[in-house]
Parts: sequence; structure tokens; C-alpha cells
Amino acid sequence: MTNPWQDKFSAVEYVYGKEPNGFLVEAAQQLQTGNVLCIAEGEGRNSVYLASLGFDVTAWDYAQAGLDKTNRLADEKGVHVKTELHDLADVQWEGQQWDAIVQIFGHFPPAIADRTLAGIKKALKPGGLYISELYSKEQLKYKTGGPRDEAMLIDPKELLAQFDGYFVKHFHVGEVDRVEGQLHTGTAHVVQSIFKKRMEN
Repeated sequence: MTNPWQDKFSAVEYVYGKEPNGFLVEAAQQLQTGNVLCIAEGEGRNSVYLASLGFDVTAWDYAQAGLDKTNRLADEKGVHVKTELHDLADVQWEGQQWDAIVQIFGHFPPAIADRTLAGIKKALKPGGLYISELYSKEQLKYKTGGPRDEAMLIDPKELLAQFDGYFVKHFHVGEVDRVEGQLHTGTAHVVQSIFKKRMEN
């Protein structure tokens, strides 16, 4: 079966640009030193940025072309990002491994999305942060990026329910302006979150 992301990331240009996501730049101020995982990381713009701040960063994607571009961008910026080829449909999550897990515009079919969030909660260390900016179901009206399948977009209430019991450091639903390469440009409707795993979770 062909991998559409492999084809998309095989382009010479960085289709989502080389600059980090705007919300991640703000959220990174909440991070302490530690090891950070970026999932569905694409071409590396966010992982490379976090590495430039001094974090020990690992990037997961299931398109080798994206990981190759992540490594090129890291070389360009003079930082190191560990890249790993993983399909979130079957990746094995280790318990209490990460100080933070970042998900920026990583959208999946519902079964994979649920499996991924369960894995994230398992893999975060106590006190660790889940940071995400994702398109809400309202994004279908905006046509400025993201999947065209409503089932892959985020219901804010469902996301809050997934992290019931976690400390909510930040949660916002609404419009943002994003200029992220050729595929994410314009006003978008997003769900932003920073959830902290309590010591007893």
C-alpha cells in the first residue's frame, strides 16, 4: 500500500515550512529540561526547534522522507534530533518514558487516535506534559489545512474526557492564524492543550 505522506514529503521544499508551530513556541516555555517525543512529526520543524532549546528530542513519523528532511533541517540548524520510523497503528509504547509528548496537527482515524492517546498517557512520566495543537471539527468550514474527514478532526469535549484526572495547564478552542508552508496557511479553527500528568496518574 502506498504511503501518501512519503509521496508528499518527497518534495524538495518543506511543505509545512521550516519554522515551528506558533503554539508550540509558547508552550515550550512550560517545559523543563528533559526528553521530548514529537509524534507524527513530518518534516521536523517542531522537533528541530525544541532541540535548539536544548531538549533531548526524538521524532516519530511513518514516512521515511519526512524523517530524512528532519535530519537535514537539524543539520542545517546545528542540532541533533533522534529520528525513528514508526506507524502509530502498531507502535509499542513504553511506560513512563517521556517528560513531554508533542502532537502538532497529527490527525488519525478514530481507532488509531484512541490507541495513540492511550499510549501517550502510558508513556508520559508523572509530571510530564502532553502538548498539542489540532484542528477541530469546525476546521472543515475553513479549508486552510487538515484532513477533510470529520472523523479525524477533534471534538474538544472528547479530548478533555480522554485526559480526565490530568491537570489542565492550558486548553483553548478557537481561531488562530497560521502560516506554515503551502499546506497550512490562513485562519484555522483549533484545539490547543497542555495536560500535565499528575504524580498519582
